[in-house]
Amino acid sequence: MTVPRALCQDFSLDELRRLLAREEGQFIEFKSLSEQGMDGPRPLDRRKARDWACEYVAAFANADGGTLIMGVEDDGSPTGHSYPDEAVEEIFAAPLRRVRPETDYRTQRLTIEGKELLIFQVPMAPEAVMVEGDGFPYRVGDHVLKEPQEVINERKQNYRRVGWEQRVRAEATIADVDLEMAAKFLERTIYKGRPVEETLGRYGLVLPRAGAPAITNACLLLFGRTPLVRWHPRAGLRFFRVAGKEIQRGATRNVTQLERVELPLASAIEESIRLARDQIRRSERLHDLFFREMPEYPEFAWQEAIVNAFSHRDYEDQAREIEVWFFDDRMEAKSPGEPIPPVTIAQLRERAATHASRNPLIVRVLADAGIMREEGEGVPRMFEEMEGSFLRFPEFASEGGEFKVTLRNEPVFLGPSPDWQRRVQDLELSSSQKRILIAHPDGFSNEDYRTLNQVDRDQAYREIQGMVEEGILLPPEAHGRGAIYRLAPNLHEARAFLAKRLPVLRAHLARTGSLKNADYRSLFDLTRFGALRELRRLVSDGYLKAEGERRGARYVAGPALVPPK
Repeated sequence: MTVPRALCQDFSLDELRRLLAREEGQFIEFKSLSEQGMDGPRPLDRRKARDWACEYVAAFANADGGTLIMGVEDDGSPTGHSYPDEAVEEIFAAPLRRVRPETDYRTQRLTIEGKELLIFQVPMAPEAVMVEGDGFPYRVGDHVLKEPQEVINERKQNYRRVGWEQRVRAEATIADVDLEMAAKFLERTIYKGRPVEETLGRYGLVLPRAGAPAITNACLLLFGRTPLVRWHPRAGLRFFRVAGKEIQRGATRNVTQLERVELPLASAIEESIRLARDQIRRSERLHDLFFREMPEYPEFAWQEAIVNAFSHRDYEDQAREIEVWFFDDRMEAKSPGEPIPPVTIAQLRERAATHASRNPLIVRVLADAGIMREEGEGVPRMFEEMEGSFLRFPEFASEGGEFKVTLRNEPVFLGPSPDWQRRVQDLELSSSQKRILIAHPDGFSNEDYRTLNQVDRDQAYREIQGMVEEGILLPPEAHGRGAIYRLAPNLHEARAFLAKRLPVLRAHLARTGSLKNADYRSLFDLTRFGALRELRRLVSDGYLKAEGERRGARYVAGPALVPPK
């Protein structure tokens, strides 16, 4: 049986090395061909290897294509295989026998560091394909999910209907492509060193045609010679600054139009990020919260919003462009086009693993060049970054044919005091657990936890119980609905100590610059030894710094005693 050969070409040894240096994701999967036995590593069962070949060929074909490399550990280390040639041929041919309808793919055997690897390059299939006896696998990020056939076909039909990027521009020639820009940009991919036109062909940006290559819209969006409006009148991005929290019009108009970016995507995305960075302010409130200067929004979150706007917008809509608005309390990134079904706003809000590309050709190039995260990873990490900064979760909305991402710069709580916030930050807890201790230091319920962290009842219970077991919280006095969890005595005492002592110390040191044991005794009505015990605690925690010895000892502000701004 002859294994099919897709239009893609074999990898060179250098390209394979660069591929193995990458992480698994939407377009790459590594699989080991050995398993651990009682006496050490042994060859993976051949049937399992054949099953994997079928599963991943179908999963990549059902999504946006990709590469399966067998004989590699999860970290990209080549370990090879010990199969005879006939077993390798059976693995390569397995998808021909079990994947229906038959899908094209390219196979390759390549040896690196004395280890032979088995490679499958899989293009996107026009219709949903199934593995006989195992349903319809679908690639989402670095996972494979099972999807209904009709859902996969709906995605593919949507792409054929609105896939403006894939269409050939009849009037365009290779002379309309900035090959110098393309070559420099594509040096970031694994195909570094290949002729630029060949690499454009590998990505499906130019297509073979008698006489001269056909140029796709995706190629012109990425690398078209300027002015870009020749190929798309609204492919760029505009920035706006609003003086306040709401837009006002007429005599009180408070909107200023800032820069406008009208460049090929290869330059436009990074230029937009550079210009946006100039608009991201440094937040005094967050400075107090974390005791370090921080931007209004986590860098990954706002950059992902801009990159996603370029990569997922509807380029069929040529009447609108991407807009990024900076308000005093939030940032909004708006792009033409609603989410591609079956992706929904609800799924995005729930951080569900989902994937559907409106522009898979553009996404593949941007992902390979390191401009954007692999599909399925960006939105969950946006949530993590906002959560880790104690900011509100990203907000998503879709209306009037437009998709909007909103990032808010106001913390989800103001907190009882920056000193308690610092104390909580030092605890070995998750961001969700820290959030609740800062937001509700006097006690909270399971419902409070769920509301603040947007988790279900069971997850809230597990995370709260973890704090009880660690001695952070006391068990509730009464169980059932409305049960209240409170700080354990040691933390309760620590909070009270910080609240009573530090504001008085800050005020005293602001006046005098230092204090002695006698001053501390007078401030808090303590004995000499009581004052000495507390002063040592404050020095140990970094709030004070001791200078001199014995009766000459003086105390000045330590690095942790940062006055609130």
